[in-house]
Amino acid sequence: MTEKMLENGLLYGLNMPTSYTSLEEQSVKTIESGLSRFPKALSLFRMLQTDAEVTTLFNLANFIAVRKLGYNDHGPIHARICAANGIRLLDILVGDDSVELDSVKGLGLSEEDAYVIVMVACMLHDIGNAVHREEHEIFSVIYAKSLLDRLLTEIYPEISRRTEVLSQILHAVYAHDHGENALTIEAAIVVVADGADITKGRGRLSFDLGKHDIHSISALSIESVEIKKGETKPIEIHVTMSNSAGIYQLQETLGKKVAASPLRDYVEIVADLIPSRDVPEQRILDRMIFSDGKYKSS
Repeated sequence: MTEKMLENGLLYGLNMPTSYTSLEEQSVKTIESGLSRFPKALSLFRMLQTDAEVTTLFNLANFIAVRKLGYNDHGPIHARICAANGIRLLDILVGDDSVELDSVKGLGLSEEDAYVIVMVACMLHDIGNAVHREEHEIFSVIYAKSLLDRLLTEIYPEISRRTEVLSQILHAVYAHDHGENALTIEAAIVVVADGADITKGRGRLSFDLGKHDIHSISALSIESVEIKKGETKPIEIHVTMSNSAGIYQLQETLGKKVAASPLRDYVEIVADLIPSRDVPEQRILDRMIFSDGKYKSS
């Protein structure tokens, strides 16, 4: 197992697209900058970046999800992009008087604790794929509990506060795959942050492995996703598509997660097709063949 394979979270030599690794670099900068005011959260992020158990679980999650099942990335790059998305969303909501964080309002935790909850849950939500894709959210909770019993002790020496923060992280991890399971704003942020990682770099992996279906084709149509302060709702998620097939990602992935979560009334999704209508859309496939039980591009 080479250093390169370990670094990008993929086993047996499958390389990450450069557009995706560039997004990862931007995401790490966003996380570091967003957490600069919160030393506990920043310390935990750096622990998660370097911890050997976390790194190994990321690799194993991608072994199951990508190599064995042909899914898109569920490893370290997805985790960092999701965490950056979560911090962007939390930054906007913290500055909006219409939204109250459950950890602060309901439990009396601090704003920094809320950032810890969102960032850690975003980082660890998919590690359960190391066991199996089915019910991976439950396995993620089991792994995260074990990891955080070790790591949180350094950050939260007081057991009652540590237990409160841990419980909220585990709730967000458990609820990430189905928006209706999210009972807190913090968990809903993780749901939406996860759903917003739909760019073509992530989808390229399953396509290159030979999975040519509406999931991979539509994913290759998503050029960029931007989370920003909205004009009509607190949050606008702006999606740029190179092909109309990308609408599937909005309806079946991001849109469904937003609609089922407690953030449904606070988020607006706006999608634009680039190039404009008077220029042909980007062609992804020239030909499809169904043979030996599989769809192939040539």
